[in-house]
Amino acid sequence: MNSVLPTAAPGISAAPEPYHKGNVPARLLEVAERILETETVEDITARRLCREIGVTSANFYNHYPSLDYLLLEIAAKGFAARTRMMRKLLKSNPSRQDAMKSCAIKTVELSLKHPQLFRIMFGYFKEPTQNPNYVIKADESLAVLTHIVYGQDIFRPDDIAWSHENCQRAYTFFSFIYGLAMAMSTNMISNPYGTRKAIFALVEDLTDSFLQGVG
Repeated sequence: MNSVLPTAAPGISAAPEPYHKGNVPARLLEVAERILETETVEDITARRLCREIGVTSANFYNHYPSLDYLLLEIAAKGFAARTRMMRKLLKSNPSRQDAMKSCAIKTVELSLKHPQLFRIMFGYFKEPTQNPNYVIKADESLAVLTHIVYGQDIFRPDDIAWSHENCQRAYTFFSFIYGLAMAMSTNMISNPYGTRKAIFALVEDLTDSFLQGVG
C-alpha cells in the first residue's frame, strides 16, 4: 500500500498554532501521523498532541471521543489508501497470480516502511468498532481483496456469517500476507542479502508457493 503519511525531520516538533476551531481536528490527526513515522503508537497521548498544536488538553475531547478513536481514523485512512491501490490494480487487468503477488508485496512494504501504521491497522485495538469509519474502510479493503482472489465482488459486509462461509480463500490469503508482513517486519524471516530487491523477490517466491498450495 502507498501511504500518504506526512513526514518530518526526527526530533522536530510542529510549531504551536493559535487556536482556530476549524483546524484543530485535522492538526491533531496530522501530528499523530507524524509521530507514528518516527516513534511508536505508545508515545502518543492526547495531552502531547494538544501541546504540540498549542491548545489546552481539554480541547482534544471537543473533537474526538478518545485517543483510540483518533488513531483508528488514521488506520481508516490507511485502509482507504490500500483500497485505492487494489482497485487500480484490478483496472490494469493482471492475472490472478500477479495481482495476489502485488498485494503481498504491498502489505510487506507497508509493514517495513510504516510499522506503526501497520500495527494500528491490523489488530492493535481491542475494540475497533468504536470508530465506524474504521470498520467501513477495513471492510471495503477486504472486499476488494476478495474480488482479486475470486475474480468477482462477492464479499458481503452486511452478512459476515455468509462471507465467512463463502470467502474462505480470501480470508486465508489475507492471513498469509498479514503473517508474512509481520514476520518480515520483526525479522522472524531474515533478509540475508540485505536489499529491498531481495526482500520482494522472497515475497514473490513465498506467494507462489502459497498459491500452488491453495490451487
